Amino acid sequence: MNKISVLLIDDDKDFLNIGKEFLEDNGSIKVEPSLSAEDALKKITVQPFDVIVCDYRMPPGMDSTGLLKAMKVKGIDIPLIVFSGFAREEHAAESIKSGAAFYCQKSAQPDVQYAELKNLIQHLYRLRHAENEAAVAKKELESFSYCVSHDLRAPLRIIDGYCKILSDKYTANLPADAQQHISRLRASTARMDAYFEDLLQLSRAGRLPMKNEQVNLSTLANSILQGLPHPMQSSQFVQEIEKDVIVQGDRTLMERAMQQILDNSCKYSKNRPQMRIEFGRKHVDGRPVCFVRDNGEGFDAANAKDLFKPFHRFHPESQFPGTGIGLAIVEKIISRHEGSVWLESTIDGGTTIFFTLNDGGLGPPRRPG
Repeated sequence: MNKISVLLIDDDKDFLNIGKEFLEDNGSIKVEPSLSAEDALKKITVQPFDVIVCDYRMPPGMDSTGLLKAMKVKGIDIPLIVFSGFAREEHAAESIKSGAAFYCQKSAQPDVQYAELKNLIQHLYRLRHAENEAAVAKKELESFSYCVSHDLRAPLRIIDGYCKILSDKYTANLPADAQQHISRLRASTARMDAYFEDLLQLSRAGRLPMKNEQVNLSTLANSILQGLPHPMQSSQFVQEIEKDVIVQGDRTLMERAMQQILDNSCKYSKNRPQMRIEFGRKHVDGRPVCFVRDNGEGFDAANAKDLFKPFHRFHPESQFPGTGIGLAIVEKIISRHEGSVWLESTIDGGTTIFFTLNDGGLGPPRRPG
């Protein structure tokens, strides 16, 4: 394991020696001492550090607030802990407002104060590396999305384009079986393109910036159902939408999740003499739980957890066309809202999808139905 590189700044040489001794005692931290913020600023520009620990005030030179401002001007992003003998709250508030990660007070017990300081250093180190790993993962995801959007879909468009030319210009000269082959080719490219589109949607659902606002899911449900294919006669289609189910979340993402759920409900209920779709909210074990219920085909829900993974489905595509990615998109969106999603279903008895938001992803309540 790499040692955590710490820049320790204080105008007291004895304090620097003691701090170096305590922080380096177990070999996980490497300390570079500095007697002034000015000297530290020079070191920062030529040497990488994981964490900076700086005294609050170091007269007559630059103090910790001045160092933070100078780092900001130079575009240096290293977490800084203010380690001070001042116990007044206004000093701590000023430090945090200036950009310090933590304000840690010195005490008369070195073993206690350095144990606390060491914990803060290790916490910031882990957090910084997690952020770096997340940034790398995001970049790889963006690269994958670009590849799917351009490199992988381009050949499909070319194949479909040539098939269309053959179909439009040479149909009269082609035998019936050749025309069927062309139709199958175009249907296959369209299906593959749909897979790519849903993969992109899954990727975007995990990385789009979120805006926290009030979202009326009832309004979204009514609007979405109007645009989905279903029987128009009231005798063949019944929708029951509870009024004003309002949640906190990102409207764009929640609309996408509701679209996927309601689209599934309509699709799997299309063969019923009367399609029935219900949306509402109830409290289970003190938690608000939203649900979408249909009277569709249903399935044995013993392995229902797999349905929230990409490309998992129970019904053959010939019976109910789709990519098998829709519920994975739903799970990703609900997870980003720190919620949970699960379902209940029985063969020939319909399906109910439940979801919660902003509850820390606790999973289904003990009495989910």
